[in-house]
Amino acid sequence: MDFYNYLEAVTICSLLCLTYKAVYRLLFNPIARFPGPRLAALTFWYEFYYDVVLQGRYTWKIVELHERYGPIVRINPEELHVLDPAFYSTLYVGSVIRPTNKWYWSARMFGTSSAAVGTVDHDLHRHRRSALSPFFSKNHITQLGPRISKHINKLKKRLCQFKGTGIPVNLNHVFTSLTADIIGDLAFGEGHEILGDHHSSSDWHAFMMDLSKNTHLMKQFPSLYYLLTVLPRALVSFIHPLARQLFALEDSISLQIRVAQASAQKGKSPQTDTQQCMLDTLILSPHLAPSDKSLGRLWEESLTLLGAGTVTTAWALSVTCYHVLSKPHILESIQMELRDVCNDASSADYESFPYLSAVISEGLRLSHGTSHRLARISPHTDLQYGPHTIPAGTPVSMTQMHMHLDAGVFPTPNEFLPERWLPECCTESEWRLRRSYLVPFSKGSRMCVGMNLALAELYLTIGRLFGPGGVGFGNGLELFETGEKDVRVARDWFNPVPDMTSQGVRVLVK
Repeated sequence: MDFYNYLEAVTICSLLCLTYKAVYRLLFNPIARFPGPRLAALTFWYEFYYDVVLQGRYTWKIVELHERYGPIVRINPEELHVLDPAFYSTLYVGSVIRPTNKWYWSARMFGTSSAAVGTVDHDLHRHRRSALSPFFSKNHITQLGPRISKHINKLKKRLCQFKGTGIPVNLNHVFTSLTADIIGDLAFGEGHEILGDHHSSSDWHAFMMDLSKNTHLMKQFPSLYYLLTVLPRALVSFIHPLARQLFALEDSISLQIRVAQASAQKGKSPQTDTQQCMLDTLILSPHLAPSDKSLGRLWEESLTLLGAGTVTTAWALSVTCYHVLSKPHILESIQMELRDVCNDASSADYESFPYLSAVISEGLRLSHGTSHRLARISPHTDLQYGPHTIPAGTPVSMTQMHMHLDAGVFPTPNEFLPERWLPECCTESEWRLRRSYLVPFSKGSRMCVGMNLALAELYLTIGRLFGPGGVGFGNGLELFETGEKDVRVARDWFNPVPDMTSQGVRVLVK
């Protein structure tokens, strides 16, 4: 067979395979009967166009599809999406109700398949998560309050350096640095000390957002992660300069893991709960097999926690601060409520203030947690949505942002209204409904393991900034050329992203 005959045979075989796949997806796939655009059912390139070419716009296209096809839509060849807040508690459930798998196609977008967040199988995920849960429990996070407060005090000092200078401070940058330093300290026993350097703060924020942006591309082409490991670092860094930071971070985390492993082998790991870091907890955990304590897996777990514990909380802080500063009556109400609070108040102390709690709840609602849909699989049990029977093994997703902007649950959903969380301003049934539909950390067996840490950071940071002695007490902080577009989500890079022209939430320190 000469070359041209061989090429012809390959072409014919390829066309036959593509035809078979197209016919199967359109006619014989278990979810072929569900409504949705035929092109989305036929190919993943439909999603690629909106999320990669248009840079994170599929979340909004999905809303348009629901307006056309109804509350349940087939959004790609394998996945269904539901837009109905009442179904959330059916899809995202605890282990007692049924096992929940992740979908490998969406889980691979992080390139960390051995980390808990990237683990597909329910039982394996449960074991890996059980090793993390004690460290991130509410009681343990409360004990770690002084370590968290240490970094918040550094934030206050950093902001004070700009007092009266007329130089705007980008809160997106400093909050990203703050949360990175906190999770670095708690995870590895030492922070990255990013907060103290203006250039490091902006570089770190750009780096984290670049990682976030590329998750859509990596989901479509996971082999790109493999290329990062086999190509020379110099070449990758030349192609994409921000890769230098990724490689530096990889080396730093790997070194810290080796040190922690060596200390554990010598029996020199910290003995008290407040001295231990997350790495110590994992290495000493009886729940993990030896293979789950390898350098490679611990590196993936550490990188995932660093990413997840940085961007989302920093965005929530930025959104909340913007609305507090842009609405004088909210600022005044917070300061009135906190007027007698002690400087060393704990996160539990701040949680006892109803108006501050309402402000933080509203900040969480409008920052959303993640902007990307979260696909879940019921591996053994069919799910029922109205007249639709969803076959077991089908990836089904919902989107937290859609929940939080549902006008039926949250009237005037784009308005920042802390009063909607005050029991005296609504009926008990309304309050309970809103509480059940506030899901910035998701729900079920795969909800965010770092929820208690994120809440502690929010309460301590907002409380310390706007309480007595805080930089923002009185009129100490003033917005600088910042508007609603700087905090309204316009793109989904897994994490929420505002309009591309936004320069961030910027303030002047008076």
